[in-house]
Amino acid sequence: MKLMVVESPNKIKKLESILGSEWKVVASVGHIRDLPRKELGIEQPGFTLNYEYIPAASANGRMFPGGEERADRIRKEAGKAEMVYLASDPDREGEAIAWHLKEALALDETDYLRVTFDAITSDVIRDALKKARKIDYNLVHAQEARRALDRMYGYLVSPLLSNMLGMSLSAGRVQSPAVRLVVDQNRRIKAFRKTTHFGAVVSFDGDTWQAEWNTKPFVSEDKPYILDEALATRVAACRQFKVTASDSGPAKQSPPPPFSTSLLLQAASVSLKLDPEVTAKLAQKLFEQGAITYIRTDSVNFSDEAIAEIRGFAEGKGWPLPGKPRRFKAKGDAQEAHEAIRPTHIDVEQAGEDDSQRALYRLIWQRSAASQLADAKYKVNTVTLESTDSEQVYEFKAKGRVLVEQGWRILTAKDAVKDEDEGEGDDDASGGKVPLLDVGSAKPAESGKLLRKETKPPSRFTKASLIAKLEAEGIGRPSTYPAIMQNIMSKGYLVEEKRFLEPTETGVLLVDQLVKAEFAFIELPFTRGLEEELDGIAEGNSGYIDVVAPAFEQLQTDINAVESSGAIKPRFPCPKCGGGLRRYSPAGKSPFWGCTNTECKTFMDDADNKPIERKTYTCAVCETGAMRRFKRKTGNGYLWACSNDECKHFMDDKDGKPIETVVHTCPTCKSAPLRRYRKKDNETGKPKGGFGWFCTNTDCKTFLDDAKGKPLVLKTSPCPDCGRIMYRRKGQYGYWWGCSGYKDGCKTIMDDKDGKPVKRPPRITNKL
Repeated sequence: MKLMVVESPNKIKKLESILGSEWKVVASVGHIRDLPRKELGIEQPGFTLNYEYIPAASANGRMFPGGEERADRIRKEAGKAEMVYLASDPDREGEAIAWHLKEALALDETDYLRVTFDAITSDVIRDALKKARKIDYNLVHAQEARRALDRMYGYLVSPLLSNMLGMSLSAGRVQSPAVRLVVDQNRRIKAFRKTTHFGAVVSFDGDTWQAEWNTKPFVSEDKPYILDEALATRVAACRQFKVTASDSGPAKQSPPPPFSTSLLLQAASVSLKLDPEVTAKLAQKLFEQGAITYIRTDSVNFSDEAIAEIRGFAEGKGWPLPGKPRRFKAKGDAQEAHEAIRPTHIDVEQAGEDDSQRALYRLIWQRSAASQLADAKYKVNTVTLESTDSEQVYEFKAKGRVLVEQGWRILTAKDAVKDEDEGEGDDDASGGKVPLLDVGSAKPAESGKLLRKETKPPSRFTKASLIAKLEAEGIGRPSTYPAIMQNIMSKGYLVEEKRFLEPTETGVLLVDQLVKAEFAFIELPFTRGLEEELDGIAEGNSGYIDVVAPAFEQLQTDINAVESSGAIKPRFPCPKCGGGLRRYSPAGKSPFWGCTNTECKTFMDDADNKPIERKTYTCAVCETGAMRRFKRKTGNGYLWACSNDECKHFMDDKDGKPIETVVHTCPTCKSAPLRRYRKKDNETGKPKGGFGWFCTNTDCKTFLDDAKGKPLVLKTSPCPDCGRIMYRRKGQYGYWWGCSGYKDGCKTIMDDKDGKPVKRPPRITNKL
């Protein structure tokens, strides 16, 4: 038996159907080991990463096994196998997962083979097995370096910022520059002041086409707009023109390139209105189903075999093809280790298990097929005219474009990555159906119009355009974009308003403090350089220490400079020592502020997320302890408890102040107070069923239910049979009455009507 270990359990059924009965496929379910959650996990010298098994977790009432349990399960299967094939995803992270599995399973070099595939099809899997290899440690070290850098910036900078700003903040090597892009753009938008300027347009031949005033002779670099409305009005009044140039020629438009990861995330956001993290999950599902190729890639080109398949399919459909296979220019730092994203079989036009998956597949299918089709061809007419009925000569220009051959647009009318306002426009450009005219001929206009224009502020980022900007700046890599977006949104640094991103107050504070403190990683060139150095490790041109050590030294220098210079002032200084106050919100307790100086024991109350002087209330019972406010574990509201451990005094809360707890007297013995208790399971002893009340008089056996922190006093009535007390109770089908003497043999039960007991109607039984 041969064992293949993949990341996702969703791949198992498909792979086993391809590999056959000699194979067993199991899943690691992603990473099995990671750095510790509550400490740095990096040792010096050498910057060794201290890995530990990922702990078990629960979500939505389900328990998910930890890394050690998953490794044990795989180890049992590995012991039966003649060879273990580590088939985690074909990227740096997947290579690192393969290495972790090798270490956790204690596999020797002769015990395993590393296999990668970028599509789950029979041909691809068989070919991948022929090319099985050993683990590429350059890729592993590149991933470890990324993990080490992200951990260092997160764990060393975040506490400093949190203490200074008084709130829990998270700085990140990539996420913080991403937030900065939005913050800086938002400030440019706020600083923008619109300028009203003017133009003119005249219409010809029954308003079938127009020509617009060429303002270039009247503007300059210092004065780029026409601000003289009177001048533009005179120009718009021109009606007699002479044709000075007329030309007709062809134009063509190439199809957009296939999808890289970044382009797919952008296109799905624009065309399908999907968040990047949602798109990534849908695409992963399609990959696991064998419908598309691997989704993490920065390539915009297909393999020769894939192009031949697409061209053959298009030829069968009668679609126009260029003379030779089409190749696209990749961006400068693209690794192109994998193909662009495409369907594994171009003849399958629909795939996916739900509507969202099918829509995304259709988007990928259209883009893939269109990318290899012929150019769209246009006929373009251009006409230049000069006014002849004005004191000064004004030049007008018209340009019209008409689609004559659809080419790739037979499948899709526009580039799915571009927003509507970024598109190519109509086939007829701004001039309409512009005719060819004889040069030197006169041409009268039928009407004219003054154009009132306003300059537009910079565009706000959407999730799609922010990903495009990150890619253009060389920040992040294909596999990281969805996580970056999810991170900065979930932490409340950005919000989305009608698909546009805006920074929150917290996001602005974060960026401003990092910039003020002159941390190197908040600058785009520094972060871009680190990404390039990580690529260098993967390519074998540099080592782990060569990248991590200088970055760590730079970070330590920045931190030391901040701490010594006082560049970051506490947002809320401690009134006693001047240190920073930080807000804490422990579970079950009221938020409060505490001084970050461990020697200072100053605490303050919270009001609207700001520290205020703590109000103290002396315990009225022991007169030494202070009353502290706590949130009730169940239900709404708060309670107060004495800080003196020996004093058990509790008080209720009213408007943030302690008040004496209301004493509820037992309704049965009418002498002893009732006490509230937590109900527990008789077998396990664990809390179960909420709270109840009991009489503190040991001779009285009264127990009552709880109603929002108060005893639920049951209505009573004498039993008509034995004379004891009957209690009104609520059951599954409403209220009913039962005798308190049921233990002594009285089984009287009555119905309820308007809060009073009434006899039950006799049961009606059907007898055959």
